[in-house]
Amino acid sequence: MTYEIETIFYNNLGGVRTREFELFDTRQQAIKHMRYKASKREHLKKQGAVKEGCVKFVDDRGIVKEEIKIGALLSTF
Repeated sequence: MTYEIETIFYNNLGGVRTREFELFDTRQQAIKHMRYKASKREHLKKQGAVKEGCVKFVDDRGIVKEEIKIGALLSTF
């Protein structure tokens, strides 16, 4: 099974600015990378936990600026 990390960046109005997708072979690799990405966000407050599958980063006003999610891609052969 393939796992993906989706990183969503929001603009000041709350709309989606950009999206990034990264693929991993195992869930362990994906979780490790998600923790690494979450630790690099120093200027924003973290909401949620990596093991829950979704981490949001908010600014001082409480507006969501970034969001990191994990998901599984199902392959049908």
